[in-house]
Amino acid sequence: MYTAIPVAISAFAAEISESLLLLNLLFLIPFLILRKDYVHLVLTGVIVCSSFMYFSKAVPPLSVTAATSFQWNDQVKIDGGKIKGFARLSDGTTVYLMYALQSESEKKKFQSINLAAYQFMADIEQKELELAAHSFAFDMERYLRMNGAAGIMEVAALHSGEKVSTVRSRLSNYRYQLKQHISERFPASLVTEAEALLIGDRSGMDSELQKQYQTLGITHLFAISGLHVGLLTFFIRTILLRASFRREWVTYFLLGFLPIYACIAGGAPSVWRAVSVTMILLLAVSGKLRLRLDDALALSAACFIILQPHVVFQPGFQLSYLAAFSLLYSSAILQQAKNGLHVSFLVTVITQVALYPVLLYHFYELSLSSFAVNLLYVPLYSVFILPANLLLLACSFILPPAAQLLFSIYEPIRAAIGSFTSWLASFPFQMWTPGQPDGLGSIAAVAGILIFLVCLEKKKSVVFGLICLLLPAVFLEIKPLFHREMIISYVDVGQGDSTVIELPFRKAVYVIDTGGVVHFGEKNWKTPEKPFEVGRNIVVPYLKAKGITTIDKLIITHADLDHMEGADEVLEELLIKEIQMPPGSEQENTMEEVLRLAVEQKIPQKLVSEGVNWRIGTYDFLYVAPSERAYEGNDSSLVLLMKAGEWTFVFPGDLEMDGEKRLLSSYKGADFGRVILKAGHHGSKTSSTEPFIRFLMPELAIISAGRNSRYGHPHAEVTDRFKEYGIPYLSTAENGTIEIRVQKDSYSLQSSR
Repeated sequence: MYTAIPVAISAFAAEISESLLLLNLLFLIPFLILRKDYVHLVLTGVIVCSSFMYFSKAVPPLSVTAATSFQWNDQVKIDGGKIKGFARLSDGTTVYLMYALQSESEKKKFQSINLAAYQFMADIEQKELELAAHSFAFDMERYLRMNGAAGIMEVAALHSGEKVSTVRSRLSNYRYQLKQHISERFPASLVTEAEALLIGDRSGMDSELQKQYQTLGITHLFAISGLHVGLLTFFIRTILLRASFRREWVTYFLLGFLPIYACIAGGAPSVWRAVSVTMILLLAVSGKLRLRLDDALALSAACFIILQPHVVFQPGFQLSYLAAFSLLYSSAILQQAKNGLHVSFLVTVITQVALYPVLLYHFYELSLSSFAVNLLYVPLYSVFILPANLLLLACSFILPPAAQLLFSIYEPIRAAIGSFTSWLASFPFQMWTPGQPDGLGSIAAVAGILIFLVCLEKKKSVVFGLICLLLPAVFLEIKPLFHREMIISYVDVGQGDSTVIELPFRKAVYVIDTGGVVHFGEKNWKTPEKPFEVGRNIVVPYLKAKGITTIDKLIITHADLDHMEGADEVLEELLIKEIQMPPGSEQENTMEEVLRLAVEQKIPQKLVSEGVNWRIGTYDFLYVAPSERAYEGNDSSLVLLMKAGEWTFVFPGDLEMDGEKRLLSSYKGADFGRVILKAGHHGSKTSSTEPFIRFLMPELAIISAGRNSRYGHPHAEVTDRFKEYGIPYLSTAENGTIEIRVQKDSYSLQSSR
């Protein structure tokens, strides 16, 4: 244990900051002061230095010749018109590799084979990484590092593919054949569950099912973990022993079978952790190895980190080992249980409490119902669903007619369980979303957890321990209410618009537009199965990470897809009190889904135009466009002015030249004060005209545009005009998400890049 912890700290230090190495002092002090164990002190120091040097060079620089051979791994997938996944090059370098399929027939050809069992020769070229939209969005660079990949590459020309016969390819084929067998022999309604539970493949889970499991806090049941591996080992061992096989031969068989199963099951951290610890336990039971269970876990983690250093950043790795260690060191608490139900309750409480800071850091929210739901679902999966799937798989190989009979019995039962799960997940207020904790909040949460568990173990001052546990949670919940600043966030949604306004003390939150993807043409074989969703993948994570679950006003400036296509995803994930839009926009086809969800959720919809205003505290809001006229698209955009002290923030949507002229004629005598402008229409040359800029004379301009915009946004004419008038400007394309914090008569700027 005292060796594994410094190894893990060194991995974090090599990636984040060398200063983290100082954390090792916390673990060296016991050796030096309490135990005076100088041998272990020196040994640990050597391990810290050597592991840090090793991890600092863990991911080699990417150096690839034009033509090279490569082999995709088991997780490679064909999505629409592309093949993508991690691949190992001929020199051993791991990269994320993509190939654009040339035709539908080629796609069908590749779909009919196990790509991971082939070695391909191709010309490949390095691709520029897509930068994260903000600190809480998916970060491709971080994802590559977590998986030990040196970069992202694209196949320029695919020359040949040859089936290979290696241990890795054979194991991959077994997994592929097992997946094919499940797909062909199991009823369609049971395939996704069987693939997840038996081979660790959750790619077939639809977003609605994932959302239900997240709401109930039982997503972990669909991942192969210690519970699954332990039950599988128990079943196999019991069957072989009852068949009169010698105990030592059964142990040897399991020691050989479990690593193979880990590979076939996808090789996730939770699988290898469970497999490695189970193997150590088997050796301990057989008398071949004497090792404490915590040391076994630590040895497993250390080996994993040494083989793949950046695995320490994977949420699955952190959650898997933290759950295992929390239960292991809470054995005294578990021994207090009086029956199986009590044990199940304590296991749920310990794991949920121990994991909550990590869950909040990665996912920003927790399921409050998970404490109760897991009491039902953990035994249900352990005693019924997992054994049923193992039995059905075995029968589908050995006795297909018996399997069909069992399917006819199990399928309606499983459907009833699914309906019950959907019903449970439909209840409101099951998710707690305080946002991502900062350093102080995380330290307080960990301290509270330790105090609570110690009090629970000693059966003393349990109420005090509970208070210590809840106080950091209360702090995380109410912390945003003490923010004295107004925060305006121009979220990087690529080619689109989305702005978040947070008033001081979280008195109100307004979201202006939600970004979106503009679709071209009809769906075809190139269309991805799960298209990228700006609202769900960029806007919602940004809001949830800040602890925002309620939007007082969702303002849709106009009905263009790049401004509102993500609105339906925001409506599905968050509570919206009111939707405001310009007159006529509600008639556009693009608004159908948004309006349907609004009616379904009973959200008021207001058509607003020039003159509509409201006031919150000392902050004034006024629409200065559009005037009463037929809906014209861009020039009918809602134009909002927000007055904050001496500052005026202007949000013009996609207002173009004609709309700017009308606005100037109506407000030519007005004094807008010190202006911060979001440039209209993403910096297009049809907006931000010279008369408009000369009238406003903004002190800062923000341009919301996509990187390498196909429309050429922002246009040079506009940026040159800003330079000519001495107006500084920032672009989300270059700076990422831009945050302005206003306090009294000053403001500060911060961007994600």
